[in-house]
Amino acid sequence: MDFVKYSPRLRQAIIRLLFVGLGGTMPAVSAWPQAEAVAETSLLPAEFVDRYAAEIDDLTAVFEQNVFDRDGELLETSTGQFLLLRPNRFAWYYETPYELTIVADGETLWMHDVELEQVTRAPLSDLAASPAMVLSGEGRVSDSFVLNDVASDDGRRWIDLQPIEDGGDFHSARIAFRDGVPSALEFVDGLSQLTHIEFRDIDVNGGLRPREFRFDPPAGVDIIGEDD
Repeated sequence: MDFVKYSPRLRQAIIRLLFVGLGGTMPAVSAWPQAEAVAETSLLPAEFVDRYAAEIDDLTAVFEQNVFDRDGELLETSTGQFLLLRPNRFAWYYETPYELTIVADGETLWMHDVELEQVTRAPLSDLAASPAMVLSGEGRVSDSFVLNDVASDDGRRWIDLQPIEDGGDFHSARIAFRDGVPSALEFVDGLSQLTHIEFRDIDVNGGLRPREFRFDPPAGVDIIGEDD
């Protein structure tokens, strides 16, 4: 992706929600806050995530995203809706504090900044080794990531993902599962900012269809991407 062409707000959304970088590397794992105990389970992390992939076809949820600076001060809170349909379809609909839409339709990643009237598009294959594709992609997660349990005292199983191939843009991220369903995401970007995303009102296997992930650019917006 050519991030230079994107609006600043879209660049932030990409790094925070899709976990791809802007040219820097993420801090070492020691930068993560640690809790006290690891959630118990009989399955190894890779087996646990693979079971999620086998049992969940689609998911909808409301999300709240909080971004903190390196000193732990809250920088921004965003809210919206999240939809997922395996394989390779997901959508993030920001509602506050600004309207922003990110949709993967199975082949193309679309990003629409409503206020700036700008749409960007890129091949979904650009995210092949990102944690975003862990939730919505296909194949074994362990083929692309090293997975490890993370200390937790909130009753959820937190799993750390580190890419097997170091592309320089992504170091690690964390996903929390409750009852086999993803309930939170957390990662640190190249500016040492911590982003924490909580899901609520989660509905699993409700029957989403591919047509619900179709994105048609509104008339009159600037479109940046593969054919521009």
